[in-house]
Amino acid sequence: MCPEQSPQPPLAALIVVAAGTGSRLGASVHKALVTVAGKPLVEHTLATLLAWEGLDPVVLVGHSDDRKQLTALLARLPREVHLVDGGTRRQDSVAAGLAALPEQAPAVVLVHDAARPFVPMQALPELIEAARGACALLATPVADTIKRADPDDPTRSAGTVPRHELWAAQTPQAFDRARLGQLLDQAQHEERSVTDEAALFEAACLPVRFVEGSRRNFKITTEQDLALARALLVDRSQGHTA
Repeated sequence: MCPEQSPQPPLAALIVVAAGTGSRLGASVHKALVTVAGKPLVEHTLATLLAWEGLDPVVLVGHSDDRKQLTALLARLPREVHLVDGGTRRQDSVAAGLAALPEQAPAVVLVHDAARPFVPMQALPELIEAARGACALLATPVADTIKRADPDDPTRSAGTVPRHELWAAQTPQAFDRARLGQLLDQAQHEERSVTDEAALFEAACLPVRFVEGSRRNFKITTEQDLALARALLVDRSQGHTA
């Protein structure tokens, strides 16, 4: 008889941020709860991430007004997800998620947008390894020609930006958990706001590494994004692959 193999310890904790209102989407509910292919958007995202046991524990940071719906949603999932209320800013929500992690959680934590249901899961082990001691994020090289707008006339081009230097940031972003907590506390004390937590590491002159993601890992922000996501999720539910 073969000996039983002990389960491998998780590689990273996970925080999924779903506290935004999604005003640009123009939906009647907050973006995380918009129905796509028969399920709320955040449920698609969580189901994908929870399929890999390398991520544990998992915290969902939701809007306080959505607690009842999110609690019911989490009860349908195959693994436990801890729910906490988010804050006014993204970084406040991430701080709330970080505070909910137990002390014995892994040293690396992933932060992911609930509005990105097409996570390239095959890239996550490399992402986690690249983040040890600092920060790494999924990103894609910019393919389009990028123009800089004239500050005096935003409808006029002021020049072309060299695209070989540019990457489009995605999530998950992976962080040394202790450093992330320190930098969030520092930003709170200094009343600084950032659009993503990697910017805190950049400001502290700590390394931020790129791990190539996928163009399918787009963030659902507009009605056009939502229409594309619906088409892709229906296709996936029917067993098709891109």
